[in-house]
Amino acid sequence: FLELLTLKSKLFSKYLRKEILFKLNRWTALSFCMSLLIFLPIAVVIGNIGSFTTNWKHITDTVLVTYSINSIILVIGTIIFSSLFGISSAWIVTAYKFPGHKIFKWALVLPLAIPTYIAAYAYFDILELFNPFLIWIRSTFGLGLMQSTNDVLVYVMLSLIMGAVLYPYVYLLARASFESQGYHFTNVARSLGHSGRSIFWKIVLPLSRPAIVAGISLVAMETLSDYGAVKHFGVQTFTYGIFRTWLGMGDLTSALRLAVILMIFTLTVLYVEKKIRSKARYGDKSIASSSFEKIQFEGKKSIIALAICAVPLIFGFIIPTARMVSWAWLSRNYISEINTFLLALNTLTLAIIASILTVTLSIFFAFSSKYFNSLMVKASTRLASLGYSTPGAVIAMGALLVVGYISNVFNILLSGTIVLLIFAYTVRFFAVAFHPIESGFEKNCEELNDASKTLGVSPIRSLFNVNLPLIKNTIIAAGLLVFVDATKELPLTLILRPFNFETLATATFDLSNQAQIIESSIPSLCIIFLTLIPIIYLNRRIGEER
Repeated sequence: FLELLTLKSKLFSKYLRKEILFKLNRWTALSFCMSLLIFLPIAVVIGNIGSFTTNWKHITDTVLVTYSINSIILVIGTIIFSSLFGISSAWIVTAYKFPGHKIFKWALVLPLAIPTYIAAYAYFDILELFNPFLIWIRSTFGLGLMQSTNDVLVYVMLSLIMGAVLYPYVYLLARASFESQGYHFTNVARSLGHSGRSIFWKIVLPLSRPAIVAGISLVAMETLSDYGAVKHFGVQTFTYGIFRTWLGMGDLTSALRLAVILMIFTLTVLYVEKKIRSKARYGDKSIASSSFEKIQFEGKKSIIALAICAVPLIFGFIIPTARMVSWAWLSRNYISEINTFLLALNTLTLAIIASILTVTLSIFFAFSSKYFNSLMVKASTRLASLGYSTPGAVIAMGALLVVGYISNVFNILLSGTIVLLIFAYTVRFFAVAFHPIESGFEKNCEELNDASKTLGVSPIRSLFNVNLPLIKNTIIAAGLLVFVDATKELPLTLILRPFNFETLATATFDLSNQAQIIESSIPSLCIIFLTLIPIIYLNRRIGEER
């Protein structure tokens, strides 16, 4: 073991010396330092794990197990529903023709425009449908069984609601994987006598497992970071516990320890997803590059296919949007009272600035990493990318601690400012922009950058004259993705918003928290509208590229 450790330390010293002597310059040094700055709030939260207060023992004795069990149950339930909706609908629109299959292919992405908390408010009265059933259980079997049944219904309904709006993560990746396989493997399987069901379970699904697991991991991380929906349904998860411990008990130290445990949950999900994908093996892509050969459905089969595609779309988009529209019409006189224009302006300002800043940093980091082939920058950007797998509430706490240290040293007040909020948005959504931009550099620019170096062209000219024009569409897509996520973000904005500063998300939450569900439909509809346009554009671009 000591010999292995010594060998690794020598290799590390060799690579470090090579980095410093040959690859350290203004580009790589600045990229390294700035990416570490983005990682700093997460590092600060992790660094506080050793702090204790007298409340921590009370938390571990009473609610810690509850937070853990509730979070696990909710994640599993949401994964089940999102997988059922996403995988089944992706396979149907990819492999079969039926009335409306082209419409469903792009429409099934629309629930991404509905944040989980808005979906929860849209179904706020869904549990009342089960009251006659619960009354019958109480009169027949007693109060205890009725309470247990009600608890189960809460978990099932919340998992269904969240799964109905988060399944597009699974749907998009599964559909892309199904389409990339082409018809070669399925035709061979059919010639060997396999049925459509057998082909799906034995060939298509195993080949698509890495993509599906990646989508499921996104669903799990979104579920763990949710606050609005779980608070509305009264399910005490870790995010709920962080808010309760910090703002209710006034115990920031214990809240930070809960945040670290929540980070461990999310990083475990990310680790499992990476391990599963790392074991994937792919055949010759040229064999499977042809488009999927669709089978025509008629009669009862076409009706079943329509139902499979329509159910998630109805539950995840049509019903929530329809209820919000009807409630907004009922409360139309309330529009001026909540100053909808100012809320939309605040939201747009934050989302646009965060998008521009995040995309700019992503371009700079990705170019520095690829152009100079710097392992130092690659490692630091991987750390900075952990922000998306970290819940918004955790990043908000870390950002507050960082600016607290800065304020003490430089006597600058940053808490409660727009600057802090935009910085936290950048930490949270950096990976959303960085990964597609990095992929764009890898696919389009590596050989051209080598040619630029040979010709003696400066890095700045190579970036603006060669790289950026080639990845223009990728940059636009990355910016729109950050814009959509920033518009919907709730926990981070709730914690860091300046005094008397509201966004559409915080206004929706505050109104629903005051039992004004009907009135909250006005800012909710604005969120849906603002996010729907970029989502439709991105979905159209994906279809054109394929």
